[in-house]
Amino acid sequence: MKNNERLNRSRIFYFSLLTFFFIVFGYLFVVLQDLVLPVLLGTLAAYISLPGINYLRRKGIPKGVAIVILLGAFSFLIFVLGQKIVSAIPSDKEALELRIQLQYKLNENFLAFLGKENITDDGNLIDDLVGNELTPIFESVNSFLALDKEEQIEFQNYIDSSLVSERVIFFYIENSKHPYTFESDGISKEKNNDGILPLVNIVKSNSKIALFLSAISSWIILPFVFIFILIDEGEIKNFFLSIVPNRYFEMTFATFANVDKAIGNYLRGTLLQSSLVGITIFLGLLFIGFEIQAAILIGIIAGISNAIPFLGPVIGLGTGVLYAMIVEGIDPILPFMPDNPLIGVLIVVLTAQFLDNAVFQPLVLGKVVNLHPLVVVIGVTGGSIVAGFWGMLLAIPTIVIFKVVISTLYKQAKEYYIIY
Repeated sequence: MKNNERLNRSRIFYFSLLTFFFIVFGYLFVVLQDLVLPVLLGTLAAYISLPGINYLRRKGIPKGVAIVILLGAFSFLIFVLGQKIVSAIPSDKEALELRIQLQYKLNENFLAFLGKENITDDGNLIDDLVGNELTPIFESVNSFLALDKEEQIEFQNYIDSSLVSERVIFFYIENSKHPYTFESDGISKEKNNDGILPLVNIVKSNSKIALFLSAISSWIILPFVFIFILIDEGEIKNFFLSIVPNRYFEMTFATFANVDKAIGNYLRGTLLQSSLVGITIFLGLLFIGFEIQAAILIGIIAGISNAIPFLGPVIGLGTGVLYAMIVEGIDPILPFMPDNPLIGVLIVVLTAQFLDNAVFQPLVLGKVVNLHPLVVVIGVTGGSIVAGFWGMLLAIPTIVIFKVVISTLYKQAKEYYIIY
């Protein structure tokens, strides 16, 4: 009788403790949501760095010094990449010029694709088959890229100050010949009094220093998370193990070990795999004649997004295609490379994906992640709904953790006769 009472009290205690933990965690997650991503990325960076720490310690370097060395290497890498990315952020004038040039190239390529000189002309077979379906999409993108009244005034000031090239002015004049009004689901996007379509404002950076200061306020915690997790000698794990009843100790310990191994292998493998894809695309874009700054930026975006199954290659291809549409001619390094930048980007991305699927992924990841494709698709889609791009990026490692936890708990529970 007393044993049953103790068992019931234990169950009530642990259930209350678990409920309290989830309530506090949920509250902190909502209140401190700006810190969630830096803390998470700091933790992931620490996991990725563990083999490097162990290697340096085997070489006789003290752990503290090894952590400082890796932190310095990470900081230097982030600084270099950040500098490249920030330098690629266009100014207000450059952003307007890019939109004008992109809109002109969009019109030019779309009409050429349909075999037309004007949107109202008769086109080729593609126009006959899918022209009516593609035209509304084309008009929507045109309307999105079009300058609104304030932006036209701003651009005119640049023209008056002789800050704009004649070629961009030509693009601007040609674009002004294509005003679009479209309707969707009964909602009309009307012109304003001057016949100029309004546009959803694109976020601009008036000051790169202000952008840096606004970001560092919450991200300053990342290096501290990185350092303290690597300094930890098992105190965090021991704390959680200490509150687990003795009956479940072995099961919990095995779960911690399996999760630690699985997530560490996955993160390090994914980092190496994505880096190889990014480097491959960067080198490929250099070979087809892209400027080094553009090749670096597109390679970084393609490498990071490659960690997102299925959608990552599309993001990399889309980024390359957007730049190919506005670049003014390319000079391939190799003579057999195509002069058309769109074809060149397509060849480079397809080659990178072939190498990724045939070489990088089998050698680097192997069977670390054995998930059904449907689970991957649902996970990535759900992650995008919950947390946007970062949700998509972190969806698969989250699923890997849950899979390892559930499979380990089930196996251990059966071995210790907790369940039958």
